[in-house]
Amino acid sequence: MPSFGVEARRRQAQFRERSATISESGRSPFDEKGRRHGHLLAHGSEEENLYPGLRGKGGAVEFFRDRGIKWHRTSRSGDTRGVHGPTRNMASSQIACVNFLLPLCSMPGAMLAAIRAIDHDVVDVNPIRHDGRESPVEFEWIGCGHPLEEDAARTRGANVTSVDAFLVAATRMGLRAYLMEWKYVEEYPSGRYKGHGKSGDTRRSRYRPMYDADHSSFNGNVPMEELLYEPFYQLMRLRLLADRMVARRELGVSDARVVVVAPEENTDYRNRITSKPLAHRFPRLKTVHDVFQATLKRNDGLVTIPPSLMVEAVDRADREESSTWTAYQRERYGW
Repeated sequence: MPSFGVEARRRQAQFRERSATISESGRSPFDEKGRRHGHLLAHGSEEENLYPGLRGKGGAVEFFRDRGIKWHRTSRSGDTRGVHGPTRNMASSQIACVNFLLPLCSMPGAMLAAIRAIDHDVVDVNPIRHDGRESPVEFEWIGCGHPLEEDAARTRGANVTSVDAFLVAATRMGLRAYLMEWKYVEEYPSGRYKGHGKSGDTRRSRYRPMYDADHSSFNGNVPMEELLYEPFYQLMRLRLLADRMVARRELGVSDARVVVVAPEENTDYRNRITSKPLAHRFPRLKTVHDVFQATLKRNDGLVTIPPSLMVEAVDRADREESSTWTAYQRERYGW
């Protein structure tokens, strides 16, 4: 049976061929890689990877450029080097995240409905005011000031810990940060240990003091070494970033959630325990969520939610206002 990733790329190929949102030139790549892979757009048509309302002046490309955010472009997808703009890869998680959240900014109440699908105690979505800009959502957020890796360049979306999407919501108890990691076709089959060599030593020196700190979300029952396998390593860094935000009261937040948004059908991501030490330590726990949660002090330190639940919440809140966005999400992604 084909994996979810194979089926999702096939779905994107079908969308490329059938959707009125893709031009004839966009669905007709000339390069060999583009002809072989139906989920790749033609060079020069990359902006068609975005929700139609995010294209052109005032859209997502301008949003990213104004903030110095890097798009996830790779040679593996055949992306042209030196171009500032979205990837041609229609199965990109960054693209899926932007296509989902950025349009909600112009739909009254939609962002609140999406966040309330995660936490019912949210009463409002606070605008994020930073570096002279204001938005209900930010992308590739690294926190205020220096990144988690304080000796690294302050570049959002490249070479430092950054979260796919970042929101701040008001609850009756105060402001809560939402650090959202968006997954689409990702899977981590290798279980490759990231603690070897000089790079491993650098990781230990950077993150262990935060991991062991009194204000850390980690309960101390699991050595950090056991988390040095993707996706646990990524989740650990995001949780450390969340802890630092709360400790410093960045943007006034007193609480923070790390939220993984991943399709239920992507069991290759959700259910594969890539860390053998963690699998041995927690033999009865069968999901990435449950294993990672077992390393934390609080049972709400990690939330995992399928995007379909947030689509349903937005649809219920205002079906008429969200109908075009909802139809696009369901046609393109199936959620």
